Amino acid sequence: MHRFATILLLALAGATAQDADGWLARGREAIASGQPERAAETFAKACALAPQHRDACYFHGRALQALDRFEEAREPLERALARGADARVHRALALNYVGLVQPERAELHFLAAIRLYRSGEDPRVDYGAFLTRQARAAEAVPILDAAGKAHPRSARAHTELGRALLEAGKPDAAARSLKRAVDLDPVAWAVRLLLGRAYQQLGRLAEAERQLDIGSKGWASRNQRAP
Repeated sequence: MHRFATILLLALAGATAQDADGWLARGREAIASGQPERAAETFAKACALAPQHRDACYFHGRALQALDRFEEAREPLERALARGADARVHRALALNYVGLVQPERAELHFLAAIRLYRSGEDPRVDYGAFLTRQARAAEAVPILDAAGKAHPRSARAHTELGRALLEAGKPDAAARSLKRAVDLDPVAWAVRLLLGRAYQQLGRLAEAERQLDIGSKGWASRNQRAP
């Protein structure tokens, strides 16, 4: 009887995991079709069905984050972390605490994410951006520089490094990083505005005017197209 009960429980666990996979697939479809609220509801079902699943509660928390529902996102992300130390979950929790304006907790999770990081989204980029916004740009520069060297094709890594360098009073180095970011992503209008600021500080006024003009027009056009 005991053996039969064990087999039954294992079979039910397998069925639950399969059901969770189905809800996860529906959640991804909702994201792809621009339905973030539906995605959050769908991922919530996956998390409730199989909290031990590798992705279920993580995606639920991330979907809530995307809706700026940071307080609600804490619980599923903590459940995801309870499965074991995971760089991506620590990164998600760090970003969540940024949203909750709890920088001390955010920093602890950023550092844990960096310690555990092996692949995927590099938490050093997020941590460097966080430090810059905490008026700690000088600390951010070496972290972002390392991330940029590790991911030379990452426009965001070069953008955040350029931003930190600009805030740290190094417009020449900032311009080089921001120019690299613009080369990688020519429609990054906000980055062109930053590059224009760097050129202004360097006295390269014609180049500054060009980048500011392109950035301003692109930004305005983007906002006009937004729903």
